Amino acid sequence: MVGVPRSNGCRTCLQRRVKCDLTEPQCQRCQKRGEDCPGYEKRWKFCDETSSKSRKAQRRSQAPQGQTQTQTAVHQTDPPHLGTRTDPIMTVAARKATIDERVQPNLAGLALDVQQREVFCRFLLTNFPAQFASCGARVEVNWIDYARDRPMATTATVSQALLWAFRSIATLFVGKGNKDRDKITCSRHMYSRALGYLAGLIVHPKFSKDDETLAAAILLTIYEMADGTGEASWLSHSRGVATLIRLRGPDAHRRRFGVTLLKSCRSFLVADAFVRGEKCFLGDPEWRALMTELADSESQASTKSELGLIVDRAFIEVASCPARLIQTKALLAHGFADRPDLVSTRETLVKDITNSRNFLSDLRSELEIGVVTRKEETSFTGPIPWNFVDSFAQSSLHGMRSGIALLDQLLTLIDADSRRRQFRGHILQLDYPAACAYNPWAAMERESASWQVQFDPEFLQSTFNISPDTNDDYMDRIAMSMGMLGLRL
Repeated sequence: MVGVPRSNGCRTCLQRRVKCDLTEPQCQRCQKRGEDCPGYEKRWKFCDETSSKSRKAQRRSQAPQGQTQTQTAVHQTDPPHLGTRTDPIMTVAARKATIDERVQPNLAGLALDVQQREVFCRFLLTNFPAQFASCGARVEVNWIDYARDRPMATTATVSQALLWAFRSIATLFVGKGNKDRDKITCSRHMYSRALGYLAGLIVHPKFSKDDETLAAAILLTIYEMADGTGEASWLSHSRGVATLIRLRGPDAHRRRFGVTLLKSCRSFLVADAFVRGEKCFLGDPEWRALMTELADSESQASTKSELGLIVDRAFIEVASCPARLIQTKALLAHGFADRPDLVSTRETLVKDITNSRNFLSDLRSELEIGVVTRKEETSFTGPIPWNFVDSFAQSSLHGMRSGIALLDQLLTLIDADSRRRQFRGHILQLDYPAACAYNPWAAMERESASWQVQFDPEFLQSTFNISPDTNDDYMDRIAMSMGMLGLRL
């Protein structure tokens, strides 16, 4: 159809479908109606030519090869002024594309991927400074090395779950730093996407035990902690991380990035075990043997840190505390039954708790003395930066003291239960010396319906002046306390 008229009237008259008088600078129709005339400039009109372009491409692909080559040659040689129709979309694309995009079209995506890696590294150093400082130089591959050396986003072998987990944390960090709600919302969409990819990897027999799968699960746990949409919402991922680590087995965590993965989440696994009222699998003999082997191996290395080794050996005992708590609770639940097997169980439990308590006390004393007298010695700190020695040591000492206080309280309860059995229920008023100045486990009693341990952010705020809203490193301090910071009955 030809000869279709194009009106030059103002946009208001066009919308009302009336004739415009074309008066400059405003038409009289708009003035009589008391409206501001929008003028005569035409708006841009975007046309979707996808379908037409696809049809042309399909016809071109179905044409004989000789004919296609001939047509291509004609279009390449005929100048525009001879009547050859040029594609306006391709013309704009050729004019706007930079030289980098013409040489390597995916360069923009690669640059964005590199930027996101660096933002993640910045997030790590901001939110986990002491943990990275204490472990970053003591492992073969730390998180920053892993983030920078992993395959690019355009590589076919890259784990999509890990890729979107990195993106979600980087976007959340930027959004929170700039108080940009849109970016925070976008990061949550990325988190959901990573969660979907991770769900597919977990059930896949080939990829469920890969480092990338466990790394993605740990990053999503960190995202939950950083986002803080719910109280202790990060605990929802802890059980999944624990399950993946158990399925991988100790051998998968003896070297390279496997060691880093275990050390980066071990404290949160202890906290999760306390909250759920279950034993922590890291207290099992095979995992205790693994962590002892790693500590012994580092003690022979040239880059060893005596400070870090003290904390690593103390963690082995702290990881057994949830199991000691469960065993004591089960023992006291038998009432006044005095079976021979219970006597043997009680003696074994008292021996294990006493050994752990004494070993933890020795390590605590060694750490307290070392921080005071040897803080400036390189042989004591090793590769740990001097400005992180105090924060690392104080958080670790809190974990040790809490563990010692718990074990002391369990020994007190077992001893009191033995006396009750001896006197058949007659309660004796005995004065026990306080185990330490502050005992967060003192509320435990034999008659308690349940020993429910909670992760309480308000307890962090009131007792230690630590809050997710005011402290960027609150997650770091929980990790350095071996999972004991923020736990209360």
